[in-house]
Amino acid sequence: MTDGITDLSRQALPEAITTEICVIGSGCGGATAARLLAEAGHDVVVLEEGRDLVGPERTQRDRAMYDQLYMDRGGRASHDLSISVLQGRVLGGGGVVNTCDVIPIPDGVLHHWATKYGLEDFAPEQFERFTDDALGDLSASRIPESLVNSANNKLRQGAEGLGLRGEVMMHNRVGCRGLGTCMIGCPVHAKRNPRMVALPKAIEAGARIFTRARAVRIDKANQELKEMTIRTLDPGGYREQEELKVRAKIVIVAANAIASAQLLLRSGVGNSHVGRNLLLQPQLPIIGVFDERVAAFDGVPQSYAVTEFEEEDNAEFGLWGYRIEGIMGTPGIVSTMLPFSGAPGMQNMAQYDRMAPSLLLAPDEPSGQVEVARDGRLTIRYEQRDNHRERLRQAAEVAAKIYLEAGAREVLVPTSPPLVIRSTSDAKKARDLTFAPATAPMISAHQQGTVRFAASERDGGADLNGQVYGIRDVYVFDSSGYPTSAASHTMTPIIASSRMLTTKLLTRI
Repeated sequence: MTDGITDLSRQALPEAITTEICVIGSGCGGATAARLLAEAGHDVVVLEEGRDLVGPERTQRDRAMYDQLYMDRGGRASHDLSISVLQGRVLGGGGVVNTCDVIPIPDGVLHHWATKYGLEDFAPEQFERFTDDALGDLSASRIPESLVNSANNKLRQGAEGLGLRGEVMMHNRVGCRGLGTCMIGCPVHAKRNPRMVALPKAIEAGARIFTRARAVRIDKANQELKEMTIRTLDPGGYREQEELKVRAKIVIVAANAIASAQLLLRSGVGNSHVGRNLLLQPQLPIIGVFDERVAAFDGVPQSYAVTEFEEEDNAEFGLWGYRIEGIMGTPGIVSTMLPFSGAPGMQNMAQYDRMAPSLLLAPDEPSGQVEVARDGRLTIRYEQRDNHRERLRQAAEVAAKIYLEAGAREVLVPTSPPLVIRSTSDAKKARDLTFAPATAPMISAHQQGTVRFAASERDGGADLNGQVYGIRDVYVFDSSGYPTSAASHTMTPIIASSRMLTTKLLTRI
């Protein structure tokens, strides 16, 4: 045990753990709830399937870090392998492996939720204080010009040349050294994420944290004292070892929209809405290749966004349109995104230092479902809609023109077969992209939905307090509850909504 954190793969197991409140998941939603509840004097236990990986253990090496920091070692995917579903599996959750983008829920989306879905507590004038508190938790600030790297500046240069609106993004780094390995954990702990803020404060207030603790099932869900079946994992997180019971009066599930629904379904908890209305917000990479050295791996990898085509108050969907954001990954993940193998793959990776990649972010409508088979096997079923394909085509054409305007020798859309664009007239070829299953390296990093918040059990899986319908004192406090895409990045929305839901819970216990 170290500083209030017990690693169940290495410490002797207690016979049972009893607490007032059990929080499942240590990311933005769970850590925030644990902190506020513990600071209010409540007995809190946090369960995390991953382990605590800090300091020198964050080696900046792809193989070791994807193995330890991501669910399914970074290999989780939709049912047809079309979309890579990235989820953190580490103490601190997704905030440990994200690129630090701080984007609150836009007022237009909050108004959409309040009026169309009856989520009154999300009305902009009521939700503002929780967003402000979340920004404080994150030490949010605008990324300084000194950390806007050459690749992001290429995106900005091209956008400004074409007269397109964009912005230097906000982030939650303090003391960033520009290592560029954000997606595999910051070794200098510059990210002001749940691991560095909410969890230490929760521990200081008396919360107990258990890692390598896989929540398998919630039993006795309608009784005053619920019982969670926990299986401990070995130190590497590969195999289940022993079984442990955790008993609690209140259970808060905050394990990500995929895993939260998975746990409820496995437990037989909740109504027919649980697992449905999944949003994956699939993103498509695109790469500008330059003759000169760009070194997109130096500095903040994601710092500039083209926002010209983003809608924040679409009447039907709330957040809509698309945005283009600079990005860079380490060699391991970049190589998996390229549609080449063998000698061509090596040749393309040889120009790694001349690449300026972006992600094309297009919000989706609820298009998927989480399923759990009798043997416990998880399936993430998802169908990309035509309106999503069309916006990605538009985004790819615009992004290609942006990079060409900035002086790119060519622009690669890494589909199969590859689309290589070398002129503005070539950019129109993006209109012919089919996005047939498994022909484009789609990425999902912002899963939402699956236990939709709703004023009526007819319309969702959880009520306006986050309580799962039909069950007493079992809640979801993460992005599972969102009826539509909250924002282009979900860290800030989840912290803010967890603050709001926890504040409401504290008035009732």
